Amino acid sequence: MAEIIMPKMGDAMTEGKVVRWYKKSGDGVKKGEPVLEIETDKVNLDLEAEQDGTLGEVSAAEGQMVPVGGVLATILAPGEKPKSAAKNAAAAPPSATAAPSSSPQKSEEEVQRRRTDKKDSFKHTTGEYAEAIESKGPRIDRTAPAQQDTNVASMPEGSRRRSSPLARRMARDLGVPLESLQGSGPQGRIIAKDVQGFRGAPAAAQTSRVAPPPLMAAAPALEAKSIPLTAMRRTIAKRLAESTGPIPHFYLTADYDVTNLLGIREQVNAIEGIKTSVNDYIVRAVALALRHHPNVNASWGDDAISQHGEVHIGIAVSTPEGLITPVVRNADQKSVREIGEEVHALAGKARSRKLLPNEYQGSTFTISNLGAWDIEAFTAIINPPNAAILAIGSAEARPVVVERQIVVRDRMKVTMSCDHRVVDGAAGAEFLKTLRQFIEQPLRLIV
Repeated sequence: MAEIIMPKMGDAMTEGKVVRWYKKSGDGVKKGEPVLEIETDKVNLDLEAEQDGTLGEVSAAEGQMVPVGGVLATILAPGEKPKSAAKNAAAAPPSATAAPSSSPQKSEEEVQRRRTDKKDSFKHTTGEYAEAIESKGPRIDRTAPAQQDTNVASMPEGSRRRSSPLARRMARDLGVPLESLQGSGPQGRIIAKDVQGFRGAPAAAQTSRVAPPPLMAAAPALEAKSIPLTAMRRTIAKRLAESTGPIPHFYLTADYDVTNLLGIREQVNAIEGIKTSVNDYIVRAVALALRHHPNVNASWGDDAISQHGEVHIGIAVSTPEGLITPVVRNADQKSVREIGEEVHALAGKARSRKLLPNEYQGSTFTISNLGAWDIEAFTAIINPPNAAILAIGSAEARPVVVERQIVVRDRMKVTMSCDHRVVDGAAGAEFLKTLRQFIEQPLRLIV
């Protein structure tokens, strides 16, 4: 008999949540086959069977929080019986042999009833619940296995409709049936672009019987509700409190001329046939500037200030569940193109909650960019144990004075939040001065 336990996915993780079971007690499983999906403070991931056999006793219901190391279920080898069943068979009289099988069914019905009763409370939570709870359409009875189990059994191996939380939410909003999609993600997982690609011919075929939506839908009526906290949202709240409380923040703002940088970017994209973003250049510029200012690439400790020997840049990425910071390691040793490809891949994994611990831990400096939302300037909260974070505003054409003449140039404001225990005002200003040279003379970034 093998046990499936709640894994520890990071130093700060103490518990995880069971999102859903792909198998139920008594189902056969194969080694490497996903058995259930769990949610940690950073990612959602599937736990796989470590041996062939039959899923035995399930110890945690969907939605339940389980401490790290806690047993979630057991896998029985062929011919093996669960210990509890063996004890019951030995102790119970013949007339009571059918009793044990009714208890799990009753328990499962009770869990389903409670989930249904809380529908209004859960239906507006984020991606991981979107597939289980629908705001429209007939309710699926997951406690009646007779007909549904037949359908599942007839499906070929590996044809289970797996999908990312983002894809499920998009499918619900667009009215796209997931069962009609072919997943292009890992192991056939349905991802966001699969839902977007479905919006063509199938949607057009329905236009004759479905009235076109208005240009802007009326806002729904407001209603009071309680939205349960996800593990990620709990962790964000805890870390922000740890940052704004003990860390003495101060802020430095600079206004950079990015006219040449935008021009270089257009040329690189045209010549290389790729798509780099302004943020990719900023990441490389920050990484190179940190090599000149090791006192900024540092962390506060109770006994000493640690200056890091490598430059690892955390990139703030917005997800439906909250903010997470994937890390570009050794960013000072990578080209703009390599940084862009890595950031794109990490952001995709972050939004589907598939980041590994080493992909979101260990940053030495963080960048938060709200330029895409037309935010001119803002201040960001330091991401411990970093000593600073750089907030990037939008690049926009503005009239400025150059050599006593008014001209139009592309400008961008940045604001650095500094930990005053580690970075003094002059040290932060010197860093921003060096960063200006890299951003306003962008050839430094590609030669």
